[in-house]
Parts: sequence; structure tokens; C-alpha cells
Amino acid sequence: MPVDLETISLISQAVVFFLLILGVPLARGVANIKNLVRHGYLTIVALSVHVFLVVITMIYLQLEDLLTLSALPLFNMAFVGAHIFFGTLALALGFVVIGFWVSKPKDKMYCYKVKKLMMPTVAIWAVSLVMG
Repeated sequence: MPVDLETISLISQAVVFFLLILGVPLARGVANIKNLVRHGYLTIVALSVHVFLVVITMIYLQLEDLLTLSALPLFNMAFVGAHIFFGTLALALGFVVIGFWVSKPKDKMYCYKVKKLMMPTVAIWAVSLVMG
């Protein structure tokens, strides 16, 4: 039985979500520098896998089906538009968080300055995931 690309994408998104959840305990509880750095690297891996999925499954392959998307009913088109909006916002916020972390010395933990963005980013991404 062949596995379609949507199933692969959904499984991969679940892996990304698992990586993000796996990183939370590293940043809470016993939050030493080594655990916080591991948390950052898990987030980088999750964002990298997510970017790959967006480029391959959500941009490249959907460009082929652009006529199909434009023929959707208005409600479905609005749903797709909301998915694109929330997904793009989550991706941009992910780059802000990671960019801030990797642009500074990791042992100084400058990422605490964008800590307020981390959970909203995951929440926005989860909304996008549920929508599409």
C-alpha cells in the first residue's frame, strides 16, 4: 500500500511537535546551561524539518495544484488562507527565536529575551497544524 505525501507530511509534523515538546523539560526544572543549549538545538532541528516540509509539501507541490485551490468554495478558501497566515506567522516567529539565539554567544543565554515568543509560536503553529 503506497503512502501518500499528505500522510508523510502529517507524520513529519507530529515528529516536529514531539521535538518541541521534548525540548520543554530541558528548559524547565533543572535549567542549567547544558540543558538550555540542548533545548535550542532541538528547536533548530524541529524548525529545519518544518522548513523542509513547508518548501516541499506546502509550496512546491501546491503550486502544481494552484488551479484546484482557486476552485475551492469561499469557506474552504478562507480556511486555506488562515492556515497559510498562521503557518507563515509561526515560521517567521520560529526564525526570530532561533535567529536571536544563534546570533549571540550561547553560554550567555540571550534567548531569554525572546522567551515570551516561544510558547505563542508553538500555539500559533499548533493552530496552523490543526487547520491543515
